Amino acid sequence: MNPKNPFALLTRSLLVLAWSLSGVGCSSSEEEVADNPLKSRAWWRGDGVVGKPKIVINLSTQRVHYYKGKELVGVSPISSGRESHGTVTGSYRILDKDIDHRSSLFGAYVDKGGNVVQADVDTRKDPAPPGTTYQGANMRYFMRIVGGIGMHEGYLPGYPASHGCIRLPTKMAVIFFKETPEGTPVEITGESALAATESAIPIGVEKIEDEHEAEKKKQKDKAKDKAKEKAKAPEVAEAKKEARPKTTVRRAIVENSKSSSGLGSWFNWTRRPPRGATIYLQQ
Repeated sequence: MNPKNPFALLTRSLLVLAWSLSGVGCSSSEEEVADNPLKSRAWWRGDGVVGKPKIVINLSTQRVHYYKGKELVGVSPISSGRESHGTVTGSYRILDKDIDHRSSLFGAYVDKGGNVVQADVDTRKDPAPPGTTYQGANMRYFMRIVGGIGMHEGYLPGYPASHGCIRLPTKMAVIFFKETPEGTPVEITGESALAATESAIPIGVEKIEDEHEAEKKKQKDKAKDKAKEKAKAPEVAEAKKEARPKTTVRRAIVENSKSSSGLGSWFNWTRRPPRGATIYLQQ
């Protein structure tokens, strides 16, 4: 490029300017901060999302992840099989569904009035006491995965506690049952022994709070209470000030007294207030 050529100089200047502007444009773009839904303990964002469903169960984290296509649309805590009834791992499919399913193996023996005589029984090894009948454990919104193992509504004590099934909170069991057709792939990984203990979720609970968010809310509420107490401090101080007993002032006028003789009387007379003086007494 000839430096003496005006056209060449102009072209070079325009190229440099264009490169500079493009660099400024890239550096000034704001970086988007993606919301991490996994911070929540249970959530669903699959309504209206198109894609074949897939369920991934992680026994180590005690979580089930629900996908539509490649998009993660739901997460829920679970309670898998306890140590003596560990949940199997592997790749399976939803075999069948039953909204009012009851277990044919685990449940309780009850009397004629429906009162539980023996709880947490296994019909394969626990004989029925005389006069009792078997009542299978309630497993609503059941979706069979393999054998007698499936996903269903249940109590989550915060650790693996089932006989091998995957217990879900009521809210998430209803959603998953509705959204999952038979034949949906299910992948089970991890190890229940690695799961950390969490807070319990009773059956029927609608709001499943994230423990971290609940703790943040608790601290925020404490801060608000402290701020309120601080704001009320001047009013309390003023109230205490008004509550102090007031000083009563009484008035007395010095009158004539009988005269007496002697040095002591003269000394007292010199200390005596003048006649007609007013004396204020505080009480």
